[in-house]
Amino acid sequence: MKNIKVMHFVSGLGNDGVTQVIKNYTSRLNQHYNIDNIIVYQHQATRVKIKELQEIGDRLYEIPYKSDHPIANLRETYRIIKNEKPDIVHAHMSLLCFYPLSIAYLLGVKVRIAHAHIAQDNVNLHLATLFKKLNFIFANRYIACGEAAGKYMFANKNYDILYNAIDQEKFKFNMKNRKQIRRDLGISEDTILLGNIGRLTEQKNQIFLIKMFKSFQKKHNDSQLILIGEGELREKLELEKKKLCLQKKIRIINGTNHPEYYYSACDFFLLPSLYEGLPVSAIEAQASGVNTILSDSIDKSVNYNNASF
Repeated sequence: MKNIKVMHFVSGLGNDGVTQVIKNYTSRLNQHYNIDNIIVYQHQATRVKIKELQEIGDRLYEIPYKSDHPIANLRETYRIIKNEKPDIVHAHMSLLCFYPLSIAYLLGVKVRIAHAHIAQDNVNLHLATLFKKLNFIFANRYIACGEAAGKYMFANKNYDILYNAIDQEKFKFNMKNRKQIRRDLGISEDTILLGNIGRLTEQKNQIFLIKMFKSFQKKHNDSQLILIGEGELREKLELEKKKLCLQKKIRIINGTNHPEYYYSACDFFLLPSLYEGLPVSAIEAQASGVNTILSDSIDKSVNYNNASF
C-alpha cells in the first residue's frame, strides 16, 4: 500500500486542545496505518510536547509566526510543501486555514482540509466573513469538531465531523492520583476543590470564574480553586485574586502534561468559556467522573456523561 503523507498546520504547539487532538489521532494512525504525519507549527511550542510528538512518530517543522512575519511564514510554507510533496494538507487554524491552504492550492495538493475547532471567534464580522470565503476558495474538504463549529465556519457547505477523541482509560478516576495531588498542594480531603484546565486567555473566561468563586467562598469557606494553564492573562488573574483577597484560596498552576491527575483531585470541573468548539478538557473531565459544569456557549454535543450547562 502506498505511503500517504499528511501535513498538519497548527498555530501553537503546547498543552492546548488542538495539539492534544492531533496527538491522539496521529499516535493511532502512526501505529496502525501507512501514514507519514508531518506537523508544521509556528509558536509557543514546548520541548516536552515536541518530544512527545516525535516519540509517537510525527515529524515536525517550525516556521515563522504569521502575525510577526507573514511573508517569511508563506515562504517557508511554500518551501516545505514543495519539498515534502504531501498528499493531504490539513489546516487546524479555523478562520485562518486559508493561509497555508493557499500555498497548497498553488502547488497542486489534491486534498486540502479546513478544520474548524471553534464555534465562534473574537474577530469582527466583516473579517470573519472574508476569512470564511478565503477558506472556501482554497480548501476542498471541510471538517469540524462538532455541529456548532461546523455551522459557524461552513454554514450550508457539506462538512464532516471529526470528534475530539481521547484515551478514556487514561482519564478514569484514580484515588491514588487524587491523594497525591491534594497532598502535594496541601489540600485536605474535606476541602471542596474546584478546577479549570485551559489556556489563560479571554476566551476561557477565568476572570469570571475567580469572581464566581468569591461568591462560592461565602457559603463554602473550606474550598479552593485551581487554574491550570499558561497564557497572556496570567498576571491579570494573579491581580484579580489578590484584589478579592483570595491569594490563599486560588492557585494558578503552569500547564501540566498529566491533566488526568488533576481531574481526579477535583470535586468540580468548571469551564465558563465565552466560546468553544468541542473542548477536549470537557471530554476528559467527564471521562474522569468529576462533576462537570460548562458554559451554555459550548456545543451541547460535548455532553456524554451528564455534564451541566
